[in-house]
Amino acid sequence: MRAVVADDHPLYREAVGLRLRRQLGEAEIVEAGSVDELMALAGREGKPIELILLDLHMPGMKGGQTVQEVVKIFQGAAVVLVSGVAGFEDIRRAIDAGARGFLPKTLSSEHFAQAIDMILGGGTFLPAETIQMNGALVPATPATPGGDPPLSGDLTRRQQQILVRLASGATNKEIGRDLNIAEVTVKLHMRQILRKIHARNRAEAASIATRAGLI
Repeated sequence: MRAVVADDHPLYREAVGLRLRRQLGEAEIVEAGSVDELMALAGREGKPIELILLDLHMPGMKGGQTVQEVVKIFQGAAVVLVSGVAGFEDIRRAIDAGARGFLPKTLSSEHFAQAIDMILGGGTFLPAETIQMNGALVPATPATPGGDPPLSGDLTRRQQQILVRLASGATNKEIGRDLNIAEVTVKLHMRQILRKIHARNRAEAASIATRAGLI
């Protein structure tokens, strides 16, 4: 596979490239310093591009519009917004445009790796603090035809809190510590959450919740 780090800061591209090489093994890491350089990669021969980390403030970036164009051009690639500073609406528009998550540049190495695993596994990643930007939890919206069911009426407040932290890449131990509950209690809640939203695993649960509007 190939992964693209699209950012106008060479040192950040180099640092993230090293992280991805350690995590993804034989993956080819390609760098782009602008949206034009990223678009120039479309159609090139070689391994398929499966992951694109896209900086919110790089040259040529126009928020959700650019995300939508990148998602359309690089079909099959997981496009992820990256930024040091991003407002809630910037992130929301990117997700609506097809981005598979948001990675703050302040993310720890451990949580970065967990986020990449979740995204490449088909899930969506959003840090818990991003959800809280707009005031606690974002309420679930009604299901679209053929889509996932609304979740807020099915999950308890505690289960919603756990699901938000799950989407941030937190482990059961970290969730328990954050919410001041036992790890075994988190596991029990997780079983109920998976059953209620008909998810097979943690990554799918985060993805379903995002599409339903809870995350």
